[in-house]
Amino acid sequence: HHQNKRYLSSGINAEYGASGCHIVALVTRTGFSTFKGSLIRSILCPKPTKFEFQSDARRFIIMLSVFAAIGFCYTFYVSLQLGASISKTFRLGLDLITVVVPPALPAALTIGVVYAVQRLKKCKIFCLDPQRVNFCGKIQHICFDKTGTLTEDGLSVLGVIPSFSTFKNIVPDCEAIKNTKLFHALVTCHELSTIHGELVGDPLDIEMFKFTDWELDDTEETESFTNFISAIVRPKHPYSCYTNPEMQSEVPELGIIKSFPFTSDLQRMSVITKDIQNDSTIVFCKGSPEMISGLSIKDTIPFNYQGVLESYTKEGYRVIAFGYKNLDPETSWHTIQTMSRSEAECDLRFIGLLVMENHLKPDTTECIQDLIFSNTKVCMVTGDNILTAITVGKKCGIIPGLNEKHDVIVVKKAGNSVSFQLDFQEATAVVLNDRYSQMDLIEAIKTVTKLSHVFAVSEKDFIHAADHHPLVYELLLLRGKIFARMTPSKKQKLVEDLQALNYTVSMCGDGANDCGALKAAHVGVSLSEAEASIAAPFTSGNPSISCMKDILRQGRAALVTAYVTFRFMAMYSMIQFITTLLLYSIGASMSDNQFLFIDMFVISGIAITLGNSQPAKILAPYTPNAQLIDLKVAAQLTSHVLLTFTIQFSLLRYIQAQPFWIPYTPNENDFTCYENTCLFIISVFQYLVYGVVLSSGAPHRMATWKNWTLMSVFVLFTVLTLLFVFQPLPFIRNVMNLISLETFGVQSGYSTATV
Repeated sequence: HHQNKRYLSSGINAEYGASGCHIVALVTRTGFSTFKGSLIRSILCPKPTKFEFQSDARRFIIMLSVFAAIGFCYTFYVSLQLGASISKTFRLGLDLITVVVPPALPAALTIGVVYAVQRLKKCKIFCLDPQRVNFCGKIQHICFDKTGTLTEDGLSVLGVIPSFSTFKNIVPDCEAIKNTKLFHALVTCHELSTIHGELVGDPLDIEMFKFTDWELDDTEETESFTNFISAIVRPKHPYSCYTNPEMQSEVPELGIIKSFPFTSDLQRMSVITKDIQNDSTIVFCKGSPEMISGLSIKDTIPFNYQGVLESYTKEGYRVIAFGYKNLDPETSWHTIQTMSRSEAECDLRFIGLLVMENHLKPDTTECIQDLIFSNTKVCMVTGDNILTAITVGKKCGIIPGLNEKHDVIVVKKAGNSVSFQLDFQEATAVVLNDRYSQMDLIEAIKTVTKLSHVFAVSEKDFIHAADHHPLVYELLLLRGKIFARMTPSKKQKLVEDLQALNYTVSMCGDGANDCGALKAAHVGVSLSEAEASIAAPFTSGNPSISCMKDILRQGRAALVTAYVTFRFMAMYSMIQFITTLLLYSIGASMSDNQFLFIDMFVISGIAITLGNSQPAKILAPYTPNAQLIDLKVAAQLTSHVLLTFTIQFSLLRYIQAQPFWIPYTPNENDFTCYENTCLFIISVFQYLVYGVVLSSGAPHRMATWKNWTLMSVFVLFTVLTLLFVFQPLPFIRNVMNLISLETFGVQSGYSTATV
């Protein structure tokens, strides 16, 4: 066909055809087989997440079931001894099971999560997967993307460095390089388009193109468009391009025939262009300096290339290299359209560098320091140059000691071995090869590294260590701070390998190339509203890593709330279990209204307000306990249960020893008696006291007394219960099946002392 054809690998690109022509497309992949389709599938069917709470809660329920079985047997024995019927005995046993195993336990454990999600929303942090909130409280390792995450989204052009036999000084504007191959590369080698006259595309490409002061025309309403050219670039002020008046009649125009889009794996992109005035066809290629230099003819690379590159990358600048290749003027359009990427991007002539600066966000350094203080490991995972990444890492505090030297060990591939270099200095290199035994290798690593040293590595060296040197690779995972030139798949691998070391890992990024890592992490946080926000369970409306502090604070508070709520619900079950068994021993029980008052009002009020404690303003240097059941918790609960039983049993025996005591005659329709009244009132006080005592405050939450809702519930039900003791109104007394102690001639002071 004579029409302009293009292959779209993934996503949607707008195409324009010549007037009267139809654009024909062949669909090669649909549904879940596309990149975005696979992303949607991972969202609809996420990988299962296991948290320690879930298994601990199941074990606790099994333990409570054992208590319920023991209580059920005891109920059968006591009820039959008291002459109760089989049906009544069975019903009482079933009631006891519902008392011991609280059905509200799963809901109660999510209260902290609900509060955390609401608070995060107020901070413009939106949660798509509330189950991940508890993971936030256990985050031990955070991986940060660099560009747009630690640094500002926008890039500004510092200048260009043209390539001759040697690099010279940087050129801060385009006036000195107009009509050169480097300038033509700047105006054509991009993936920009226009919508309503506005440039859209990668921010880097936009800044680069604005630097040239040219304009892009990708509509078909121009005479220069043919069936072969998809876009044209030309100067905004045509005649300013030429100082020679004789040449001002010719307006330079470059047409873009075909483009190979940028991919993280290849670290480059390229375009095939047409110089309309000269009728020449040229390939321009743009990418990482190491990639472009590797594709270029060696004679075209300046002899001081490495020194100049390092001088800018060590200052934290982002450096992009350019190359070009002339195609045969006789090359047909069909040949160009069928040309493979490898054919176009080979034997390039190196033409120069573009230097861009990308400043840290104002609050990045402070946030990194706060995270490090909270004993959270941080590292940078970027696609940028390793020297640039190390410099940015030192500036923001990921690498400690900005002014210290020799504090970064760079791990590099050395044949089949690996070498350790202090700040890239060859004189400090120590090569570790396969001839070392495992013990010797461990000792060798110890001799060349100190505890103060951190590690930096590029992707190819990272993969080499993973495949051939497991000890070195584990060292990189444990102490690595900079992971440079990482492609999306390798970012995901890093996250998964950190998880294999039992780290709770978070990934914070803003681009589509972070999607895999965001989805793989326990806690993925997106600072963008694009593809990354779909993959991540958390999306921040504020594009700053300060959101990580809020997420950690709320996650830790939610974790403590779940821990506190669990202990309270456990004590609630055991208190009510003890009360019920003691009443069963005399043939009595609590009335339905008493159960309703405790469960619906007292317990629900305390359980709901327990989670309303605000998170601490400062992150503590350790994470909260994530185990519901351990030796410490078991010992605490056992002591509380024994104390509760002692108090209730002693009170029961004390009441029965009083002269005014009247033995209870079992009556299925009326449980009103001294034992019922006293045990009901003392159990309510125990619920209230344990609700406050078990509510943990510092260091992960604000002090308990600052939780005004919990304090209000405590005061309200304390006053109400005291009314039950001192002056129970007849209506309340009848509804709650309580005995007025004064009815039997007992003074209020004596009654109060008894209770």
